Amino acid sequence: MKIQNTCLAVLALSASLAQAQWYGEIGVTPLSIKSTVDGNTIKAKPTMGGLVLGYEFHPNFALEGAVATNMDADTISLNGADVAGTSLKVNRAHGLFLKPKAMLAPNLELFGRLGWVENKTTGQVNGYSLTDTDDDFAYGLGINYHFNKTTYGSLGYTSFYDKHNTRTRGATLAVGMKF
Repeated sequence: MKIQNTCLAVLALSASLAQAQWYGEIGVTPLSIKSTVDGNTIKAKPTMGGLVLGYEFHPNFALEGAVATNMDADTISLNGADVAGTSLKVNRAHGLFLKPKAMLAPNLELFGRLGWVENKTTGQVNGYSLTDTDDDFAYGLGINYHFNKTTYGSLGYTSFYDKHNTRTRGATLAVGMKF
């Protein structure tokens, strides 16, 4: 009986692995960063570009690794007014995600992302800079539109960081390819 159960388990596992597939995405994410310090509101909207490498181990689940870097720094605003001689950028970000997903229509897929992200940011004020590295639980929701069996477009919204009165969120527009 144990041998039969083991054989069935191996067969089921091999069937699920036969459907496994690698994919990659390249995308752009305009961020919204908001922090409250001593009653003052600090905001910036830098943009980062990134890559995702994913492994679909089940038709409804994938594991993803993501990396991103700065594309465009933004001027820091204090209580709604831009502060001259300042900028904020994301030097780098990387994370690991579990991606549950479901097909809503033949070409339309709904997905979520649950994972962990570490990011390194630099703020500059009149030539002085401060660099900080933080990490947090990240989560998001999005849709993929499949143009064909290998190529798709993606639009997702993710909360990357929400600790210490600071919140970083952004919408990502990406193009992906299965291989």
